[in-house]
Amino acid sequence: MSAAVRRTAYALGAVAAVLLALVAFNSFTSSTANAAVSNPTVRSQYFTTGSSTIYCPAGYIATGGGVGVDVPDSMYVSRTEPVQNSAGQPVGWKGDIRQRANGAAASGTVYVVCAQ
Repeated sequence: MSAAVRRTAYALGAVAAVLLALVAFNSFTSSTANAAVSNPTVRSQYFTTGSSTIYCPAGYIATGGGVGVDVPDSMYVSRTEPVQNSAGQPVGWKGDIRQRANGAAASGTVYVVCAQ
């Protein structure tokens, strides 16, 4: 199987997982505000530089995110975490991917789930 086919398959699986999380998240309400989540959205970005950051649209907060590697047998996620603005609100997601053999930068996709 070619790298492009594997990358597409892994990306589709990751997007499906994020969409399922979005559906579940959208069905809950906030216990403190008792308000439903509105306008959920998912953003993704492919990268080949070893790390990447993706941001929610203005006015949205990040409710989750993650990173997918191109070739799981030879790569690993070394970091995946939310990005906060100056007020401490999560507004994006960042991730790092490395080669198992030597720790060099690798490629993959970073995802963020956003809501208003």
